[in-house]
Amino acid sequence: MRKFWKFTGLFIVGIAIYIAYTSRDTFDPESIRGKRVVVTGASTGIGEQVAYQYAKLGANMLITARRENLLKQVVKKCLDLGAQSAKYISLDMQTINETGKLITEAEKTLGGLDYLVLNHALYNVELWDGDIEGLQALMNINFISYVNLATKALPMLSKSNGSIAVVSAGAGLYSLPGLVAYSASKHALNGFFEGLRLELKYKEIDVAVTLLLLGGITTDHVIDMIPNCDTLAHFGDPTEATSIIVKATSSKQTWAYYPWADVRIMEIVHTISRDLCNIMIADLLFPMLRMMKI
Repeated sequence: MRKFWKFTGLFIVGIAIYIAYTSRDTFDPESIRGKRVVVTGASTGIGEQVAYQYAKLGANMLITARRENLLKQVVKKCLDLGAQSAKYISLDMQTINETGKLITEAEKTLGGLDYLVLNHALYNVELWDGDIEGLQALMNINFISYVNLATKALPMLSKSNGSIAVVSAGAGLYSLPGLVAYSASKHALNGFFEGLRLELKYKEIDVAVTLLLLGGITTDHVIDMIPNCDTLAHFGDPTEATSIIVKATSSKQTWAYYPWADVRIMEIVHTISRDLCNIMIADLLFPMLRMMKI
């Protein structure tokens, strides 16, 4: 029995050392100055705030989303905040053949690429109703376009030893009711880019892939979907989330979590017991879905 407790103690200490080591802050703000950065989904929400973070650090920016009027406003603010340059291109990520224009524009206007931040996403809280066409559209935006953009950007990123930031979600580790299609797209995203990271290492290509697993964050879109919900008090802050994205990508971390405790603990619980994870999700989400009359 003493051997068991000794082993358990050493295991816990080892986990604590690992967490402390991987959580250390090695970010150098000056390392971003002058870097060439592309951010997708940058007209609102997390993507907009990521663009502002890079702008404050003196990056050269190219941003994209669908709504041109909002992109113009974001570009102006990026320049006001200190971006060395900032431009935009309006694109619909559902049209896969059009997404390559972003990488062509990056080569033309930036002369290369150091950071590709893939952030755009489509999601709605609704129960699965068998809408296959809707699922295909969502997969095009949330998964296929990510793969296409990363693939087309790899030649430039290989020259700069750059990084791909994949803004994913805890929903890509475990499935969530009301977000079945969204969860499926994030599972695909995590699986593909984890494998791509290993393939790049195998081929000795020095391009980092950082998977950023986000939980609940109080963006305007989320607040509009679930107003007056007590659960929002436990959601993460958008500014903190974007800081994590920029720092983890710059440091070439393989995985990053925010809010750390919410997403990481659920990942560990899911690994140990999927049944227990499902019980926890039901206790958390079922009341919210009923309140929203889903």
